[in-house]
Amino acid sequence: MAFINYYLDKPFSPHVAKEKVKEVVAECAVTNKPYPKTILNDKQTALYLFFTFEKGSRIKIKTNYRILPEQWDFKKGKYKSSLRGSLELNNELDTLSNTLLKQYSKLKDDNKVLDQSEIQKLLNAAINGKVTAKPNTLTKARADFQIKKQQVLTEGTLKEYRTIFKSLDDYQHTKKIVLTFQSFNQVFFNDYEKFLLDKVNPYKEERGLLNDTIAKYCATLKSFLQWAYENKYHNNVDGFSKIKTQIKRKSKNEIVALTEDELFQILNHDFSENPKLEKVRDLFCFGCFTGQRFSDIMRFNQDDFDGKKWNFVSIKTKKNTMIPFTGFIANALPIMKKFNYLFPEISNQKFNEYLKDIGKAAKIDTPVRIIRFSGVSEVQIRQPKHEFMSSHMARRTFVTLMLEKGIPLTVIQKITQHSDIRTLLKYEGHGENALFESLKNT
Repeated sequence: MAFINYYLDKPFSPHVAKEKVKEVVAECAVTNKPYPKTILNDKQTALYLFFTFEKGSRIKIKTNYRILPEQWDFKKGKYKSSLRGSLELNNELDTLSNTLLKQYSKLKDDNKVLDQSEIQKLLNAAINGKVTAKPNTLTKARADFQIKKQQVLTEGTLKEYRTIFKSLDDYQHTKKIVLTFQSFNQVFFNDYEKFLLDKVNPYKEERGLLNDTIAKYCATLKSFLQWAYENKYHNNVDGFSKIKTQIKRKSKNEIVALTEDELFQILNHDFSENPKLEKVRDLFCFGCFTGQRFSDIMRFNQDDFDGKKWNFVSIKTKKNTMIPFTGFIANALPIMKKFNYLFPEISNQKFNEYLKDIGKAAKIDTPVRIIRFSGVSEVQIRQPKHEFMSSHMARRTFVTLMLEKGIPLTVIQKITQHSDIRTLLKYEGHGENALFESLKNT
C-alpha cells in the first residue's frame, strides 16, 4: 500500500556540531520533548515528500513549500498544531497527499506494470501543478500571513486580522459560497458592508456593526489583500487598490478620558483588600502618567531606566522612545518603586475587565454619551464613565491632560510616538478645563 511522509531538507542549524545535534535529538526521543530552537535552523527550509509505493521502494521529491523548522512537528510530520494557521496548512498537505495517492492508484489500475520513472513523472506533474495553485489559494495565504506576521506584528494587530478572517468565514457560510482572490471587487465589498451591518452589535440590542468598525474591517481586509498581491498569491490588484467603500469612519469621535481629579481619585482609592485590583490600578495610573501603550508597559525593564528617564524601543513603532520622569510624569516614579521595577504580567483582556471594576469602586460614574452610526441609523451609547475604561484610556488621559497643561503637540508626540500628528489634533479643545481656560480671558 502506498503512503506519503513529509520531511524538512535542512532542519538543523549549520552552526551546531553534528555530534551535538545527534545528542540532543536522542535526548528528546527519550524525554518525548520537541527539539529546542538552539539546534534548529533559523531560516526557512524546503519541504520534501517521500512517496513509498512498495516495500523498500520510495521516491523523494521537493515540494513548493518552505518551512521554518521551529514550526514543524517532527514526530507527526506536519505543522505544529499550536501554530496559528496550522489547520489550513496541514489541510493543504493532506490535500496534496490525497491527490497524489488517487492519481497513483489510477495509474496503477491502468498499467499492470509500473516502473519508477512513470511514478516520478506523475509526482512531478502533480507537484508542478501546485505552483499555479498558490496564487489562487486564499486559505493558504491567510495561514501563511498569520505565521509570517506573528514575528513582526503585535498581538492586538494580529487579532484584528483574525477578526476579519472570521468575518469572511461567516460571510461564506451565510452566502453559501467559496471566496477566491478573484472574488474581491467592488460588488463584493458593497455586499460585505451590508453583511456587516446585519451582524450582532455588542453595544445595542438591534443588529448591525457600527460604521467605524465596518470601515476598520474593510481597511484591514484591503491591507491583507495587498500583502497577498505583493507576495505573489494573486494578480487581482484592482481587488484592493480601486475599491471605494460606502461606509466611512466618523471624522471625529468623542474622546473619553479621565480628568486629573478622576485620575487621582483612582490612584488614592484603597484597594489593599483586593491586591489583584490594586496592581491593575497601579499599572493603569502608570500609563496615565507616562502616556505609553499597554504593550510597552508590559515590557518595562529596569535596565532601560537610569533614574531620570526611561529609554526603550516601542514594540509597535519600532522607534526609540525617551520618557523624562519630571513634572507630571514623575507621578509614575512611586509606582515603579512599589513594584521594585518589575511589573506583574497580565493579559490586555483581563486588564480591561478589572479596570471597569476599579472605576466602579472608585466611583468614576460621570454619565457619558457617545454617538455612533450603523449605516444611516444613529446609535447613542449612554454609560457611566467607568464602563469605557480600558488600557487605551490611559494614553488618551495622558494626551488630554498634557494639552490642558499647555504642552505643545510636538512635545507630546515625542513622548507618545504617535506616527501622525493629526491623531493628536483630535484631542485639541477636548477637555472641559482646556475649554474654560481658553475662554477665560476673552
